[in-house]
Amino acid sequence: MKNKLGLFAILAVVIVVVAVSGCNDNTSSNNTNASAINEKSTKLAIINNGTTWAHVEMVANATHKNGTNMTLWADTFVKPNGNLTIDLSQALGYGNEPLPAGTTIRVQSWKGIFNTTGGGVGSLNIGFQGWSNTLYPPSTAQVTNVNFNPLNISTLPSNVTDSVAFIATTPEDLAKIQSVDTPDQEPLFEEELIVVNADGSVTITVTRVPELCRAIASIV
Repeated sequence: MKNKLGLFAILAVVIVVVAVSGCNDNTSSNNTNASAINEKSTKLAIINNGTTWAHVEMVANATHKNGTNMTLWADTFVKPNGNLTIDLSQALGYGNEPLPAGTTIRVQSWKGIFNTTGGGVGSLNIGFQGWSNTLYPPSTAQVTNVNFNPLNISTLPSNVTDSVAFIATTPEDLAKIQSVDTPDQEPLFEEELIVVNADGSVTITVTRVPELCRAIASIV
């Protein structure tokens, strides 16, 4: 991937990630880290319903609060039956405010699956969920599922022990992050569109269905 984003930063800039998805509210991470996510802000959760670790690497094009176009890079590992949540409002300069109605974020994403030993094949079984105005997603927050089978299982980096994401919002910050995965470990390409509605709800649409062997050099 061009401008490849990995996990372990010399300087991690915007790390606003915590397990707060309503699908797994009983995880210990919720009690420890929930304060890291702003209650009113617009959020994006990645939910892993699979038996392997899910790796989702995203490059999103959006508009900052100051009106400038920006790129948001996010590299995530989500443990089996786990989840993590990214504070989109904070990343786009809105702090604890919900993103304005009509906000549109275009996402290119690369995905793969991992376990501690690697080898064999398995299934990707994840969901994307977005919402605003509450810490945890309301019952009406829709989940957009992404499923693909089979995928080769790669070996999980030894220093990934819990669901984690690192986020960069400038090329300078991105350059300070070292990669721990390789392009062949994230073979599944997809595009999504995230739209914030007037009531703060979030619609996530898969605009390019999952496909293998996408030319990684095409990334912005």
